Amino acid sequence: MKELTLEINGMHCASCVARVEGALRKVPGVASARVNLAMHQGSVSYDPAQANWEALASAVAAAGYEARPAAAPDEAAERLATRSREELSTWRRRLAIGGALLLPLVGLHFLSGISHRWSAFGQAILAAAMLGTVGWPFFVGAFKQLRHGTATMDTLIALGTGAAFAAGVADLASGTHSMNFMDGGMILVFITLGKYLEARAKGEASQAIAKLLGLAPPVARVERNLNVAEVPLAQVALGEVLIIRPGDKVPLDAEVLQGKSELDEAWLTGESLPVAKEPGSEIYAGSINGTGSLRARVVSTAGKTWLAQTIELVRQAQESKGEVQRLADWVVAWFVPAVLVIAIATLVVWSISGSWSFGLSCAVAVLVVACPCALGLATPAAVLVGTGRGATSGILIKDAQALETAGRLTAVLLDKTGTITIGKPQVVAIEPHTGQSIEQLLALAAAAEQHSSHPLAKAIVERALRDPLSTPSVTSIENIPGQGISARSNDGNLLVGSESLLRGRGISVPVSELLKPGQTAIYLALAEQYVGRIVLADAVAFTSREAIDQLGHLGLKVVMISGDRQETAEAIAQDVGIEQVYAEVKPEDKLRIVQEFQSSGSVVAMVGDGINDAPALAAAELGIAMGLGADVAIESADIVLARHDLRLVARAIRLSRATLAVIRQNLAWALVYNVLLIPLAAGVLMPFLGIRLPPILAAAAMALSSVSVVLNSLRLKWLSIGP
Repeated sequence: MKELTLEINGMHCASCVARVEGALRKVPGVASARVNLAMHQGSVSYDPAQANWEALASAVAAAGYEARPAAAPDEAAERLATRSREELSTWRRRLAIGGALLLPLVGLHFLSGISHRWSAFGQAILAAAMLGTVGWPFFVGAFKQLRHGTATMDTLIALGTGAAFAAGVADLASGTHSMNFMDGGMILVFITLGKYLEARAKGEASQAIAKLLGLAPPVARVERNLNVAEVPLAQVALGEVLIIRPGDKVPLDAEVLQGKSELDEAWLTGESLPVAKEPGSEIYAGSINGTGSLRARVVSTAGKTWLAQTIELVRQAQESKGEVQRLADWVVAWFVPAVLVIAIATLVVWSISGSWSFGLSCAVAVLVVACPCALGLATPAAVLVGTGRGATSGILIKDAQALETAGRLTAVLLDKTGTITIGKPQVVAIEPHTGQSIEQLLALAAAAEQHSSHPLAKAIVERALRDPLSTPSVTSIENIPGQGISARSNDGNLLVGSESLLRGRGISVPVSELLKPGQTAIYLALAEQYVGRIVLADAVAFTSREAIDQLGHLGLKVVMISGDRQETAEAIAQDVGIEQVYAEVKPEDKLRIVQEFQSSGSVVAMVGDGINDAPALAAAELGIAMGLGADVAIESADIVLARHDLRLVARAIRLSRATLAVIRQNLAWALVYNVLLIPLAAGVLMPFLGIRLPPILAAAAMALSSVSVVLNSLRLKWLSIGP
């Protein structure tokens, strides 16, 4: 299957989304199609042997819309910004024209001292001008949908304003005075005002992905043929060498070869403090270089960087639909036809009752107030803002279903290694023997271990690099499998390794404090004398205890799963405050444990980072992968954390709960709004309470409903989701 992203023009409401999705799904070879009203984009999964771009574009055109391929990543930021500016400019221009024509129209309606006939004639001219300018796009859209045997928001607005104008012409011909011309004009202005405000709010809602799209520079400075050339990102190959000057944005993921600097990686980590980089460090596209110059080897090409993957995850999430939105889509599919039936019934009933003009006014009000814009925007607007907020906080949410699931979790299962712990050994204690200092012992160990690739050796060398230690020179380095290293130094033979290595060479090792579960010691001897030991362990990440406390405060049951020994796992669990522990488990056992919790009624999140976590991540209702973990774990997860910080799990859950609450509020508002106002617009209460919703107020209410949904969603941008 092949994935294709489309930009779709001409969509106005949820009915448009349903029609485009339906048209794409009917193309032979298409497996799935998702359309995002807020972003005017769609994604199609199809079999290239059966379908192609031409067939997809033709299907969209046959439905009455226009499709074109989405922009490449290096062009997407500008195209998104351009679309937003153009949309806002279009509605601003229509609003200005509508306001300029409406003022004299209202003035003529209330003007006294001249003939009603001439006043009405002037109103007719102004109303016709409004229909031909402000209202014309709605009529064009309605006509396109009529040709395809369907109806959308454009249909309702065109029928409502057209009926008001026709009634005004009929009144003019009969010599009577009415508000129909003014009603039609005010409907158009209120709807246009609502669309303008909606476009502004949607522009703010899409700022997160727009900022991500604009992070990477369009070109990279690359060493080629002993020169530095500016090359478009798509033309930079794996392994080429980048030159990154002070203040530059990093164009692609790379490994530093030469130079030292500090980089601002806030887009990825959410942390404002710069991160030190030196030879061997990884740098990420979109980061901003500090005061140093760097030479770096490309490790990820355009489209495959962490930034590109983040953008793609956010885009997919914003296009996806959860169960709530699928229900809303089903309602919308029947909504417009139902509204047309209600409007006709309203006209017929009031006409039979002897009030044709009143019935027409009520029918117009029904058509206008019932436009399903709010229903169509209820979920996409909230998902758009929620996923964007997550991305800027280091939480990459793959789809809307993940948001819904995270909002109803009851249990969180945490892998130990690489999730609660850092995932690699670190020096936790340096214990020199009599006559040695901590610095001397560490320097001796680093001198021998710098030639080894063993994880414990790397941990010792990394610890030594934190301080400007002067390591002694060593020669005749010999690796002793399973025991350690032997080398020669100026002060004599140097042994670095296990306790058994030293004892096997006849060196006396004094009794030391017992190691804690999970700890390992490296013993050192110089000139046949014991000089001390270095203790290493897979240390608990400094954020883990706080993160687990936060999950508990959210009412979640927290469980640790580990393949490590029982005593080691229990010691870590006690340290971070977890009561229930599963130790010495295999990958299939992790999957079984997830299924046991599910069978007991729990809604389970699994958090892990390794290949052996992938089955459990996929089986859990919600899989959460640490972003620096294995690719297969990230692929199996629903949420990816961009940095090793377990607190992001609690933040993701808070954000998901808040987003789900906003979606429900939006849908409730949109549904209640229509349920209450359609009968009021139809004049149901007129015989009993003498109240109704005139077309002018119906237009204002319709505009307010869409704007309120987007504004309510924008609250997520400023919501506090935790420390």
